[in-house]
Amino acid sequence: MKVPYSWIKEFVDLDLPAEIVAEKLNISGIETAVSKFGKYTPNLTTVKVLSVEKHPEKDKLYICQVSDGINNYQVVTGADNVKTGNVVIFAKVGAKILGKEIKPIKFGSYESQGMLVSLEELEIEDKSEGIFILDHGTPIGADPNYILGLGEDILEIEITPNRGDALSVRGLAREIAAIFRLKRKDYKPNITLPTNSLDISIQTDKVYRYVGILIKNITIKDSPLDIRLKLLKSGISVINNIVDITNYIMIQEGQPLHAFDYEKIEGNLSVRYAKEGEKIVTLDGEERILSSTDIVIADSKKAVAIAGIIGGENSKIDENTKHIILESAIFDPISVRKTAKRLGILTDSSYRFERGVDIENTFNASCKAADLILNLSKESTIESYKDIYLKPYQPKTVILKSSYVEKILGEKLDNSEIKDILGRLEIDCTIENGTLNIKIPSFRSYDLERSIDLVEEVARIYGYDNFNPTYPKIDVSSFEKSKYWHFDNKVRTYFLNNGFTEVVNYTFTSEDIYSILKTSIPNTKIVNYILKSHSVMRDRLAVSLIENLKENLRFSRKDLSIFELSSAFYQNFEEIRVSGLVSGKIVDGFSYNDGKRQFNTNVDWDFLILKGVLSNLLDYLGIKNHDFTDTNLENYLHPYISANIYVKGNNVGYIGKIHPEIATKLEIPKDTFIFELKLRYVSRGLEEAEALKEGYLYTYYLEKDTPKFRELSKYPSAYRDLAFVVDKEVKAGELKDSILKSSVYIKDIKLFDVYYLNEDKKSIAFKVEFNNPEKSLSDEELNILVEDILSKLKLYYPDISLRM
Repeated sequence: MKVPYSWIKEFVDLDLPAEIVAEKLNISGIETAVSKFGKYTPNLTTVKVLSVEKHPEKDKLYICQVSDGINNYQVVTGADNVKTGNVVIFAKVGAKILGKEIKPIKFGSYESQGMLVSLEELEIEDKSEGIFILDHGTPIGADPNYILGLGEDILEIEITPNRGDALSVRGLAREIAAIFRLKRKDYKPNITLPTNSLDISIQTDKVYRYVGILIKNITIKDSPLDIRLKLLKSGISVINNIVDITNYIMIQEGQPLHAFDYEKIEGNLSVRYAKEGEKIVTLDGEERILSSTDIVIADSKKAVAIAGIIGGENSKIDENTKHIILESAIFDPISVRKTAKRLGILTDSSYRFERGVDIENTFNASCKAADLILNLSKESTIESYKDIYLKPYQPKTVILKSSYVEKILGEKLDNSEIKDILGRLEIDCTIENGTLNIKIPSFRSYDLERSIDLVEEVARIYGYDNFNPTYPKIDVSSFEKSKYWHFDNKVRTYFLNNGFTEVVNYTFTSEDIYSILKTSIPNTKIVNYILKSHSVMRDRLAVSLIENLKENLRFSRKDLSIFELSSAFYQNFEEIRVSGLVSGKIVDGFSYNDGKRQFNTNVDWDFLILKGVLSNLLDYLGIKNHDFTDTNLENYLHPYISANIYVKGNNVGYIGKIHPEIATKLEIPKDTFIFELKLRYVSRGLEEAEALKEGYLYTYYLEKDTPKFRELSKYPSAYRDLAFVVDKEVKAGELKDSILKSSVYIKDIKLFDVYYLNEDKKSIAFKVEFNNPEKSLSDEELNILVEDILSKLKLYYPDISLRM
């Protein structure tokens, strides 16, 4: 909203630069900037039009004789609104208009010795209909720069949605008076209302107050220069005296008004819901199709305005208008906002109604408008009026204590000082038993509801820059990081230190990728998703990492080592997981070949390298007893180059190569490896008792044994290569575990060969390290240990034997 600073000064006695006022308004919470109205243009003067004649040689041109009181000038113009006796603005030879210097110029046989200018040519209006006509009493030979107020300060206001009370000269004057400890001035309209009642009916509860005044015998003409200039400086187009007055009062009082041509009204006015599909051509010339939820002003046959938004073409004020109905009303803000948004209309009226208008000032504003109309049309009279106010405003009382203000602001203010601040804002306040009883005025009823709202009012008027800065007292113990934060960070740091790059993805994805991966679609779906690719909450991180790979391939990045530590979602809980994807090279090296010496420093990712990364992670976390098994693998994993990971018999994740068929469908490299580990269980209710569950690494991390020192053996180890003949179904990992458990003298065991003897049998060979901490082991003792191991293994594998 734009408001000329001089208009504000009519309601507050100010003798301060506009920049200082704007600065204080900004500090108090109303965003304000200062601009200038137009710019000073030299060689302008006011002149009186002595005569107007049509140009005998040029159609649509007129020859005017004008006088500045000293000299007479001949001017040729194309403006058809210039009449004899008008006082207009004249640009003399040498003046610069729109960047061009005015020079004598001939139009046919007649020379133009200057130019009559419009506000558009003075860069005040975007579009002018003709030459700007000054009031008849304007002195001629005067500088129009001063008459028009070119260069005057304009306050440009931006409000937050809750401060509709500031969208007026009245509201701004109230704020400024409060800030600078001044008294706001006002005036009362000098009119007498008749006892005749205007016939208006209300048929909806979306109208809180409706004032209608019937004024007859008006004269349509230009508004006085003062009103026109105030509107122009406020960014409002001037039209005629009636429409200008409604806009003038709207800017001054914050109350939107509308005038209907009474002779175009058929029957009586009513405020009702629109009929579904009802049509109205609005003042902007557009046909609007209404909904049954819209509110309209209507006569007995048609809608004549959309309530609170815009009037209808069928009842507008024109040059033939003699009688008007002046409307001043309060409409439901939500209803106005929904209708305006649906129809795509934003007007000065709807902007104010959406943010709240003072219901107690509605009648006063309409009377001020009527007073102006009567003063400009001496023959006009008020015939009748009606003020429908079904539920008069009852101020809400809010209790406020100075101790509460001190607690919030950190500054001690006594009750009298608080009362003074609120009083300057015209908020009624009394002190009873040390407590402030505050009645919320109607102009702030839309945003002041609680005691905290009033504390904010006290703070901003007291001045945020007046508070003494103090450091807050904070208990730093509340900022101690949790155990699970340290655990997550430990996992994250491990992968970063091992050359992985962390990625962050949306936790929602598409159903399509689940179909390609041949796995079930998650149950947690997004009802109001924006994109189809974001329609479900993922239950595994792998789907996001695959999309990351595909996106990188678009930019020819084939070598990738990425991981994500984030959430997977289920119906009643969430899981914190870490997932990684690798493809291409670990080390981007080179090939060397000179015939005799050949080597290659490129290193590609493979299953065993990635398996080693995960095994080392589990060891790093202190989770020693973990197993890899190839049972119950995910459908999108290679059946022979993948494994599930178990800790204490519980599945904690998987590692594997993407199935070749799936990789083809996804259009990703066939040597793509992926892993996913379950870190933590997160209950939807966040119950701590449920936070630790089996099958999650965080649980085993907390339960891990404390490392114990063990003295190094003084005696050397002995080694034997043992090849066991077993059934082909026996797993090498299971056999390895059984061998480890079979003797306390086995220090380490490593698999080095699996060899199929026939369709039913295979040989599994291990290098076994034996050590006795008390002595060296002889060959005979080793043989006895091997026989003992074999006998124990036969309890689990009856057909097992040693291959010689």
